[in-house]
Amino acid sequence: MKGYKFRLLIFYKLIFQDFFIKRVCLPILIILVATQAWSQAKIPQHLIIIENDQSFKREGEIICIEKSKLKNMPSGFYPLIKKANKTLTSQLIDKDEDGRWDCLLIEVNLNANSKDTLKMEWVKTIDEISFPQVTNIRFSKKSKNALPEKEIEYLERSRGFTQNIADPVYQLEGPGIENDKVAFRSFFDKRNGKDIYGKVLSEPILNRVGLVGSWHKLQDWGMDILRTGNSLGAGGLAVQKNGNLYRLADADKTTFRAIAEGSLYAAFKLNFKKWDAAGRLKNGFEKVSIIKRDYFYKNEIKLSLADNEYLVTGIANFEGGEAVLKNHNSEYSSVFTYGDQADGTKTKLGLAILFPASQYASHATTSSSDSIPNTSYVALKPQKNKTYNIYFIACWEKTDPRFSTKAGFESYIQEVADKLNNPIKTKILYK
Repeated sequence: MKGYKFRLLIFYKLIFQDFFIKRVCLPILIILVATQAWSQAKIPQHLIIIENDQSFKREGEIICIEKSKLKNMPSGFYPLIKKANKTLTSQLIDKDEDGRWDCLLIEVNLNANSKDTLKMEWVKTIDEISFPQVTNIRFSKKSKNALPEKEIEYLERSRGFTQNIADPVYQLEGPGIENDKVAFRSFFDKRNGKDIYGKVLSEPILNRVGLVGSWHKLQDWGMDILRTGNSLGAGGLAVQKNGNLYRLADADKTTFRAIAEGSLYAAFKLNFKKWDAAGRLKNGFEKVSIIKRDYFYKNEIKLSLADNEYLVTGIANFEGGEAVLKNHNSEYSSVFTYGDQADGTKTKLGLAILFPASQYASHATTSSSDSIPNTSYVALKPQKNKTYNIYFIACWEKTDPRFSTKAGFESYIQEVADKLNNPIKTKILYK
């Protein structure tokens, strides 16, 4: 009897399982497969046509694909870029700072006078488009135990804040920014100056700079290579009015905010409320950014000036070297110095300010007794309701032997100017 009941139980179980699989599981599976296939069919296929119409090669150049140009973009997906079967390095950034990405940066290579086609695929997780970090923002309190302190993402300071440079409040005296070629720092105090760390390593190094040893002596990562003093250092700012220079430094309130860092791009922003500007108090900002492979940072500056006021940006010049003005093409000019000016060494360092040629007003070099001493500077015309875009270039021969000659340095400035004036062309196609 027990054997009969057991066989009957097995019989009913098999019937139920067969019914459940055929009538319940199988239809659900079919619906899921069909839904997934329909979803994949709905995801648009984007192709990016890139074109270099210039007679020089574009190697490791960064292009931006605006999100607004991507039609029928699938919700909840992220773009992955491929050339044939190779995945290209990319980074999503938020240019307008509204908390959402609006630009896709892609690292590309193009031969002279050539075109290429990239394929955009869509992936579900942002981890699938993560690449090794190359650019870096570093801002933290100075460590008391040679270990890095917590990074600062946002900070406000009031007027008059100072630091003892022998024992500063902050690890780098303010926020630092770097890529694989060079590093810069801004003083987050009433000086509002800028400085340069020459790098001999391509990896990010700012997290450990200032923790052990002096950055004025060559270490395994490089060193501080600029003597700043009271000069404008590495692109510090001033206002020229009636022939006088007034440093753009302190403000009633200065705010730091980290914007981005990653595989290709890093940026931070300094906002100034009631900024000292030639005897008047004005609001403005500096947005400092850097891109992989470049030997410069870009500074987007917003400041409203009167017709007789000029924005000034400068280069420390303690050696009295010649400051050369050069027109590179129809759009860009530069003021540059070159020589044995890497502080603490007898090595070559080329420094340049690249700017829109149409904005040029004048340039000069101050003496050691001037209000802003030991500075070669360029004065730029007022820009009504526009930002000033300047590029501060620093090329150290220990980073690249190309810069051991003045000709090598000048050729790099020309290369940058020509690339800015002739960006790679892009076109989006849909399949």
